[in-house]
Amino acid sequence: MLCATQQHQSAWACEFRSAAIFIGVTTFIWHLALSSARPEAAVPFFLTIGFIAFWRYSWWLCHQLRARIYLKRVFPRMRREAEASQQLVRRVYAVVLSYKIPDDYFIRCYESVIDAAVESRVPTTIVASITSDRDRRLLNRVYFSAGCPENVEIVAQFQLGAGKRAAIGEALRVVARDLPPSRSVTILMDGDVVLERDAISRVLPFFSADPDLAAVTTNNDAYVHGSFLTRNWYALRLAQRHTIMASMALSRKLLVLTGRYSLFRTDIATSSDLIAQVEDDSTDHWRLGEIKFLTGDDKSTWFNVLRRGGKMLYVPDVASFGQEELPSPGRFIPSTTQLMRRWFGNMLRTNGRAIALGPSSIGLFVWWSLIDQRLSIWTSLAGPFATLLLAIFISPVFIFYYLAWAILTRTVMSIGAAMNYGRFSASWPFLMYYNQIWGAFMKSWILFHPDRQSWTRQAISNKRKPIRVQEWSGFLLYAASIGTFLVGIGLFTGQLGSVSSGTSSQAMRAFTSAVSAAEFLGGGR
Repeated sequence: MLCATQQHQSAWACEFRSAAIFIGVTTFIWHLALSSARPEAAVPFFLTIGFIAFWRYSWWLCHQLRARIYLKRVFPRMRREAEASQQLVRRVYAVVLSYKIPDDYFIRCYESVIDAAVESRVPTTIVASITSDRDRRLLNRVYFSAGCPENVEIVAQFQLGAGKRAAIGEALRVVARDLPPSRSVTILMDGDVVLERDAISRVLPFFSADPDLAAVTTNNDAYVHGSFLTRNWYALRLAQRHTIMASMALSRKLLVLTGRYSLFRTDIATSSDLIAQVEDDSTDHWRLGEIKFLTGDDKSTWFNVLRRGGKMLYVPDVASFGQEELPSPGRFIPSTTQLMRRWFGNMLRTNGRAIALGPSSIGLFVWWSLIDQRLSIWTSLAGPFATLLLAIFISPVFIFYYLAWAILTRTVMSIGAAMNYGRFSASWPFLMYYNQIWGAFMKSWILFHPDRQSWTRQAISNKRKPIRVQEWSGFLLYAASIGTFLVGIGLFTGQLGSVSSGTSSQAMRAFTSAVSAAEFLGGGR
């Protein structure tokens, strides 16, 4: 393994190469786009790209502006008000989910939790959800090494082995049986996460200052084990998350309460309906019937808080560090595809029922953000589909136009994410395009196969064997939606009919109908 200096030098060398590749590819593509003769049918192409761009990038700009307002103006004021609060949290419960965590990760996690609890000076009970006697021995070692702090106690809770959801339910019942006092806070976190020393003390004041605050999540960072590309793929994802979280927090709502590290008012965390929802969550699908949720426990806790109208907050100046590694190191595309399938599946399985709560219940901006999670699937694919049709029927030069536009927009978006997150890589524009386009294909597939679920760490999967009719109907509906969407794009660009003044409105209606049909056919409630 490289030492720290060698790793630093290697990272800079990789970054230099990626910058050189970025400059070379950008210069080459833009040279081809600008030097090629413009085809006569370029207007429909620019009209399509312009129509989609106006929607997508105005929405992106809205999130950017909201994030900057929250990070630079609103949150600093909230921080000052919270620190001035006199009403203190009386007790903290930290539920730590550990499933076959390597020794060094396990030790670092619990050391950080104990240090953060000591720093907070609040009586803390750590409910360690563990799987073996090895875990218990490591817990004892960490606790004694920390000097057995007076304000910290550890309760070992052995998992039944039925998955993370069952483990969360068991641990929360341990908390409930302790008869938590009022003004107590419960942490839910993964057993490989390392907390900053002030990760508890700097969050608790927000619960003290606002009795209506239901849940908080913090900035996520990561110790990424893998190649230069893998490290930057995770960094980009975290940077985009930071912007979206900050934007949503302006509405006192979030789109997820991450399982990595989130804090809840204890009366909510130990409520019977939240525990029941985490342990046995499901949704009804018009074609597949009841779909029980295997993964996505953080989406279940989030939806429970959202449904009860609880305030949520993002605390950007507190970080937790997860241990991240691709499921199959060295196989970037298969591994990232597997992760995206799990993440997007969790999102889409919960999306429909959250939308059904309505804007009057959850707020217009939050409600429309949930709608956009589905619309973005098809708006992301519109550009590549339009380019493909025009390249086939008219001229390959449209590929150069599209690639030049894609590089420009993703560079601007990457810089926007970097301005909020404080980190940038020349590889981000390429990785962002990969995430958006390949991710859109993943999401469109999941819309029609929402029952496909599996864990990447635990060998647990949805073992329900689909009825053959359901399996084929999902495939046929997916093919029909892609075909309908392609026809809509073809009509709009004039490749499947002339878009004259007399037919443009009809083409627009066909395009909109294609999006709507493909959008909602796959989603369950």
